[in-house]
Amino acid sequence: MKRKTPLVMLLAASAAFGAFAQEQAAEEPHGRFLERKAEGWFWYRDPKDAPKPPNKASAPAPAISPAPAPAKKEDEPFSVKWLRDAMPRLMERAIDNPTKENVEAYLYAQRVAMDKSQIYAEKVRSVVINDPYLDENNRVPLSTYAKPSFLRGVEDGQDDALKHLAGIGGIWVFFDSKCSFCKTQIYSVQETVKKYGFNVKYISTDGKGMPETPKFVKDNGHAKLLNLKLTPTTVLVVPPNNYYVVSQGMMAQSQLEQRLVLAADTANLFPETIAKKVRAYDRGVLKPDDVKQGASGDPADWVKYLKDRLQGRY
Repeated sequence: MKRKTPLVMLLAASAAFGAFAQEQAAEEPHGRFLERKAEGWFWYRDPKDAPKPPNKASAPAPAISPAPAPAKKEDEPFSVKWLRDAMPRLMERAIDNPTKENVEAYLYAQRVAMDKSQIYAEKVRSVVINDPYLDENNRVPLSTYAKPSFLRGVEDGQDDALKHLAGIGGIWVFFDSKCSFCKTQIYSVQETVKKYGFNVKYISTDGKGMPETPKFVKDNGHAKLLNLKLTPTTVLVVPPNNYYVVSQGMMAQSQLEQRLVLAADTANLFPETIAKKVRAYDRGVLKPDDVKQGASGDPADWVKYLKDRLQGRY
């Protein structure tokens, strides 16, 4: 038997040790002991101190990837939303780079928008003509033929209202003898008084009269009570103790009469017959209470609801 040389024995021992080290590395959770030289010679660990391998049964299940979000539906080409989003970009591109293709693309998009608008306008006219509740001409006539008649009705209603006011109330005019506008305002009030028969009282805030007010009384605190800021001031007075400031400052006769009617109407001083004439522009108008309810997801439902509310208001 041939005896092995020391070199052959050394190589065999090295190979055996390498195999052993690989097995130890696979079993040792803390790495090979030769790599843990900082622990010194007391590298031995009791098996009970070794960390336990994770329990495969209790390991959390891998997270499930969320389903991909559905692709965003693109706007229908040439829809209003598509045109609103695309036309600014098309215009900018045509201005920045005015090639035939770029300019043509923008102009054709514009053409589509204009044609859609025309078709919509024609349909609106058709619907309005066939629905009396949507035709504004039935509320306030717009035609040259019918409008004068409507305006005469408005004026007649205002005349009736002022005559009614003259029978239940009167006018106070606060003035100052040094006020440059009081003379003109007093003239407007006098014309209204003459026309409708109002009782009138002229009240001097400085205790002095004017040629236009041969009969007047001194203010005894009413100006302060009504929180008046300047003169002339016109007040509608309805006994026993109702005061409505109509104007503070100079005002034309027609405007003064409109203010008198408005103040009285706001205070609900007119009977229903006169109030209806005064509120001619409210004909067929939906009130806030009408639209507090009735709306739903179905347009057909709330259109019917609104038509029912407008019934009898024309």
